[in-house]
Amino acid sequence: MFLDVSQVFDRVWHPGLLHKIEKHQPKFFPLLKSYLSHRQFRTTVKGEVSALFLINSGVPQGSVLVPMLYQLHISDFPQAPKVAKGTFADDTVILTCHVDVPSASSCLQAYLNTFQSWLQTWKIKLNESKSTYLTFKLRNDPSPPVSLNNVEIPTATTVKYLGLHLDNKLNWKDHITKKRKQMVLQHKELYWLLGRTSHLSVDNKLLLYKSIVTPIWTYDIELWGCASKSNIAVIQRC
Repeated sequence: MFLDVSQVFDRVWHPGLLHKIEKHQPKFFPLLKSYLSHRQFRTTVKGEVSALFLINSGVPQGSVLVPMLYQLHISDFPQAPKVAKGTFADDTVILTCHVDVPSASSCLQAYLNTFQSWLQTWKIKLNESKSTYLTFKLRNDPSPPVSLNNVEIPTATTVKYLGLHLDNKLNWKDHITKKRKQMVLQHKELYWLLGRTSHLSVDNKLLLYKSIVTPIWTYDIELWGCASKSNIAVIQRC
């Protein structure tokens, strides 16, 4: 299950965050409490200025402390046997594994029931309609639905996560197709520099290719590089 957290950095609950800072980083608690407390905002519309209001949630945008504060906020992410989680900033995925699809879905649903209580306790809002439920499998067994906050999570056959397009059979065809299109578009934009009529030297053209085009298709090649030869050939021909 790939989670979509609504306004993740804007809705960090200050009392809950300060509680966890005091628990896990007591040495820095006075400093961070001073940093987060008594922040105010006001709005200006057509020259009219509103009164000042206290900011009771959110972490200051653009601050180098934002990732650390958010990680502290979710530091007690619920744990469960046979359930793994992956987090990168606000991108979160929950994974269960079983040879039997219904058993995997049942395990995931049991975890989500506990996870729902944790979200409510720490006032973290999920966008259930934008979250995605995906089953990786080779057989065409039906996948029982799962729900969170009494909302059924939409199912999909492919999802984009951290720049990778993951399909339910992990054959990487969708990822390679999209990367090929991205390479073609990038090449068109650079054609005035890379094309035959360009006066750049071959060495400089090669430098541009390696620094701008190559990273598009080599990103995370350690994972999608195991695709079939026919899919890899799509990139090679391009």
